[in-house]
Amino acid sequence: MFSAVPINYRKRSRLQEHGRASVDLLICAAILMIGAFQLYSHLRAPDFPFEDVAYYEQAKSILHSGYYGFNSVPEKVQPPGLPILLAVICQIGGCRYGVLLSSMAVFMTLGFLFWYQIIRRAEGRGIAAATCLLLGSSPWLFYFVTRGLWPSIPYFFVSALALWTILALDRAQTRARRYLLSAALAFIVAFSILIQSAGVALVGAMMACIACTWLKNRGVAFYRFKVFLPAILLGILTQFAWMHQGRNPPDWPLPGYPESYVSQLRLKLGNYPELGFASAADVVERVRVNVRERTAVLAETLTAHWIHRSYSTLAIAIPLLLTVAGVADSLLAGSGEDILAWYFMGFELIYILWPWQFEFRFLFPSMPLACLFIYRGARKVTSWIRQYPRRVAACLLPICTFLCAIAIRNTWVTGPSWDSGVQSKLSAAFWFAASVFSVWMIYRNRLPNTLNQLPERPVFSKRISVGPLSLPFLQVGALALVCLLVARAISQDIPITRANLAFEEERYGRLPDVVAANWIREHTDPQAVIAARHVPLVYHYSQRRVIWLAPILDPQVVMEGLRRLNIRYIIVVDRDFSYYLPPDEVCFDMVQGAYPSAFRLEAQLGQARIYQVITAGQAALASR
Repeated sequence: MFSAVPINYRKRSRLQEHGRASVDLLICAAILMIGAFQLYSHLRAPDFPFEDVAYYEQAKSILHSGYYGFNSVPEKVQPPGLPILLAVICQIGGCRYGVLLSSMAVFMTLGFLFWYQIIRRAEGRGIAAATCLLLGSSPWLFYFVTRGLWPSIPYFFVSALALWTILALDRAQTRARRYLLSAALAFIVAFSILIQSAGVALVGAMMACIACTWLKNRGVAFYRFKVFLPAILLGILTQFAWMHQGRNPPDWPLPGYPESYVSQLRLKLGNYPELGFASAADVVERVRVNVRERTAVLAETLTAHWIHRSYSTLAIAIPLLLTVAGVADSLLAGSGEDILAWYFMGFELIYILWPWQFEFRFLFPSMPLACLFIYRGARKVTSWIRQYPRRVAACLLPICTFLCAIAIRNTWVTGPSWDSGVQSKLSAAFWFAASVFSVWMIYRNRLPNTLNQLPERPVFSKRISVGPLSLPFLQVGALALVCLLVARAISQDIPITRANLAFEEERYGRLPDVVAANWIREHTDPQAVIAARHVPLVYHYSQRRVIWLAPILDPQVVMEGLRRLNIRYIIVVDRDFSYYLPPDEVCFDMVQGAYPSAFRLEAQLGQARIYQVITAGQAALASR
């Protein structure tokens, strides 16, 4: 009679453990299915259509020429991690465009599997599943991973593997396991830096974690110092060795790229180098814009909906405030997972100071951690409000009042615009209500009875069976919302898939840089030097030496450069969007206007124009 209780308890525990394992298996299967969909949906093209061909050319150079670079120029700015990976894939599966592009979906899927394990251990299966499935199915990420080769995709996987290994070191029980994980971590961190220089944030996070732990528990700090030391030293050595490469002499008298990353930080805007160097006010403005843009794109990625760019917008202000609270809570708690907060802050610091226009590849490696800290911040703020209602309300009141004023101003500015106007009005109403609520809490020093009694209502204590698990009502509602958002995101992925599958037939043959480069290959001397804005793409198709057509408006500087570099042909494209500013057509029109007899139009191919540079001798003969 007395043994029945422990037997039933053990049976119930086994059933619950089996249920949790089944949930993990189901979520990992869902991640793999999303990855398989991405794998199938990759862009269909017979050859590289975009600038990411640079990584392929570098990989080919590593395989066949034994040096890192292409176009007869060693690469000394971007680290070689991705080209090395592509070279390995070429050796195993071939160098076809489809094979290389498909590998990005594989790296992405592996990354989400590891991020699921990291977040599950930190906050449970619910937030881990919601984070990985919402991000993995997002149209933003779907478009990104199915259409390009980028270092941030394998870095997404390798950085997750590094953090997983760091957390595993804190749980390692045997000496052999600690040595094995410590050695593995050193090589993983070093390779992450070779893939993307932002991997140095892992080194900074380990050092900060050791320093802060030393103030609280010297025994734990000494253990972390021993197991992290190989990774820290090898990471620093890798970064120093790469930075010691120096840089190639620039072709143009222009600051910024291709100088080092540190040198580029001094620019006002990397995409527009002629604007010169940044002032202190420019740096402050850069941080303000970058933080706003990164938060807005995170919200768009999770909701698959456009977000109005204003700090008063609910989808920007609330995630930002919760992230700050979540990071602060993680650091103050002092648990072994504070390494996640240190890494997140280091990675974000690198890119909120980055002087280039926002790109999704600069954000998404840190997105899972942002979701983790938003959740953790929401939980902590709720706890603070219950414990210290007057203090929290006093802190929130000026913030809510300020954001309400901004939202009201935005409502007048946006006018009847549907998306931005509705978001501004909703934000103004919310922040006004939050301000009134804060005043009420300051006066009463408590939450309203309705909110205090809300968790005690029967509907919230009710549990619902979902497969082998029994979940509270709120968790079931959150699960339903996540399923709805994932289904909505996948419905938006399908048109991207259709466009990718039809790309070769509908767009590939009309890409202006490709068309112009093919003309160059067929109609010019193999020794001719070409000037073009998209160097990797033109080099790949023309098989000629290509010089970057720098974004310089001064006609004399451009003309002197064309003569000095012995450029024979110039490719000018009337673009809908130009990554570098001013656009190449604007820059060329300026120099052509100043030196009309120095250029002869050789071909007009849709948006692309090809000019021959007339030498002084040719111009003299033509004038006779």
